[in-house]
Amino acid sequence: MVQPSHPTSTEGRWVPYGQCVDVAGHAIPGGLVYVGGHLDGVTGRTEPALLDPELPVVSDARVPTVDDLGSPPAYHLLTPSARGAYLGWHAGGRRAPVPAGFVLLFCFGLERRVLHDAGHHPIARDEFRMITAEVLRLGDRYGPDNPDLASRLESLLELLDVLAAPRGAPTGGPDPTGPAALRVALAGFSAAGTPVPAEWAEMWVRHHPLLVPRSVPAQCPDEFGRLFALRYRHTFGPGLVPPDDRPGLRIRYQPANPELSTTLVCREDLPDVLADPRSGRALGALIDEVAGALDPYRRMVTRFPQSRGSLAATALLPADLLDADRGRFGALRVWTEARFDGRDLAVVEGAEFAAFWSTASPGRMARDEAAAFIEVLALLGVGVEPDVRFGAPALGPGPVVLFRSGAPVWRRPAGSAGRSGGTQADRPGPGFAAAAAIARCATAVVAAAGPIAPHGTAWVRTLDTVAVLAAACRVPAVQRSRLAARLGWLIATGVEVDRLPRQVTRLTTAEREVAGRWLISVAAAVAPGFPPAAVSALSRVYRILGLEPDLLFRRLHEVGVTSSLPSVDGYDEPVVVRTAEPHSGGFALPWSAGAATPGASTPGAEQPGSEVRLDPAAISRKTAESAAVATLLATIFDADADADVDSAALTTPVNTVEEVATIVGLDPAHSGLLRALAERPSWTRAEFVVLAGAHGVLPDGALDVLNEVAIDTAGEPVVCDGATLAVDDDVLQELLR
Repeated sequence: MVQPSHPTSTEGRWVPYGQCVDVAGHAIPGGLVYVGGHLDGVTGRTEPALLDPELPVVSDARVPTVDDLGSPPAYHLLTPSARGAYLGWHAGGRRAPVPAGFVLLFCFGLERRVLHDAGHHPIARDEFRMITAEVLRLGDRYGPDNPDLASRLESLLELLDVLAAPRGAPTGGPDPTGPAALRVALAGFSAAGTPVPAEWAEMWVRHHPLLVPRSVPAQCPDEFGRLFALRYRHTFGPGLVPPDDRPGLRIRYQPANPELSTTLVCREDLPDVLADPRSGRALGALIDEVAGALDPYRRMVTRFPQSRGSLAATALLPADLLDADRGRFGALRVWTEARFDGRDLAVVEGAEFAAFWSTASPGRMARDEAAAFIEVLALLGVGVEPDVRFGAPALGPGPVVLFRSGAPVWRRPAGSAGRSGGTQADRPGPGFAAAAAIARCATAVVAAAGPIAPHGTAWVRTLDTVAVLAAACRVPAVQRSRLAARLGWLIATGVEVDRLPRQVTRLTTAEREVAGRWLISVAAAVAPGFPPAAVSALSRVYRILGLEPDLLFRRLHEVGVTSSLPSVDGYDEPVVVRTAEPHSGGFALPWSAGAATPGASTPGAEQPGSEVRLDPAAISRKTAESAAVATLLATIFDADADADVDSAALTTPVNTVEEVATIVGLDPAHSGLLRALAERPSWTRAEFVVLAGAHGVLPDGALDVLNEVAIDTAGEPVVCDGATLAVDDDVLQELLR
């Protein structure tokens, strides 16, 4: 049905925002439209956006098609039914589903108001904010379903941003509407001489035409944003101030309204700094730094998306982004602090690590998995023993020792040597391997005194002696806590004494001497008074180290007499005996009660008739020392009896080290021993002991060294161990070649 219109010959007018107007029975709320009988376009033709009340309108529920609208659309060229649908869309608040042409026709009027009327009616500029809000709403409502329309609306928004921009820095955060809003905001910062905040700077680098797009911002947007903000503030302080000597903003706008021509909009009061090359170079260097720091993390989460948030991925994040209060990393920090409980060392169960680190094989970490997990602990300032990087086995069930290795990574001074790599803390330093081997010997001595509880008095006293060993072996200061943790782990897990000869093979003569002296300190700490079991263990370890057992006796005697431990880096000096000379001072020997004191009395001497009192504690101590010495002597004589072999049975002459040419993989001493073994096809155990001693090497250790070199060279051992040592001639010839 054709709606009667209200005849009028009035000139077309603009209905401001918020006013309601009636057109052909349709009440249009909100304004922002042109209404009237006549309104010429810029080219002289009728304005296509004018709502002419005199034109016929048909109310029809049918949604018009593109054919009903025409191209480009114009209200006066629409069919009556299309006009009815268009006015109904306006009356409904411009929200109903309609063809994109309806939205575009409405925008024709907005473009005229912004480009044409604003130049003649200053009041039109006051409506830019409301027009911008309406265009944004239309873009959200209709843009996703129509890319062409979305592009048109985006261009109109850019125009409005430039025209309505104030000369000053924006007060809010960045607007994600597009680069035009960014250009306007940066121009405001430049005009006001204000630093660009980090959130605006991040948007700047994303749209800077001179900066090559990176994959990190797209694949790790959250991490990139946080790290960029931190590094940006660290580099530029309050922010980068854009230069103010750039040309003003210029935008060339092509209107959708066919009655408007292309317009060049200029804002000379706002410098266009978006593409400024100086700022681009400064920001480009920062982007390179941030992208490089995040690249290992990006590669992992891109290849394994499920790893995001895991400890393995966290370990690859820059220290700036580590959050010790949240996530798996925060849970690990809380767990370690609870285990330390205010101490610097803590013995924990290795199986508990499974709650934080998944492994390919349940129950035990592979070496690379253990090394990666240890790197995560290092970020917390926590070290662990055993550590595969220091020659120990991988982490698994059983006792594990945690120790404080330094400050957490987020508390370390800026510019320090990385997160954990590149320092002496994560690779064995000079002397550590020797000190660790000596610590294994100490574990055998500690075990002889019986089990000791972690963090107990004996445990603490034993670990306190490590400082002496570390100084003697020249272990770096940063690894001395690790050496104490290694000893604590060895005590907790125990060692196989039968394997010690092979494990101390590489110790030098000086290091063996250090070991001998330090082991007495360990025995004194764990078993004061040196009970027989401790003396027996010391004697056995001395033999393994190739030290004379009577040297142990002398040192234990010194401790008993002087009540002071031998210096690790000192020497056993002879006792100087002086010729007796008369002495006027001193004390006389205490004679029995009632006996006269021979000779003249001396000052301070006890008078005749005084009672002699015995010290029970001293007697007990001397009794224990006597038992220890007796045990030691028995051990010495037993060892001598076992080694009592008729040396005449050895028909092979022993060559000195200097006379023997070395064999590949062997030192002169072991080379001489191998050449001596070549003289006969088999040897008894006793004969081999004497032969090894003649060459200055330990029998068990020498056998291991020879066979290891043989296996590396020929694939088989050269000496078959048994009741009789048989020499494999084929392997021997291969070694001697």
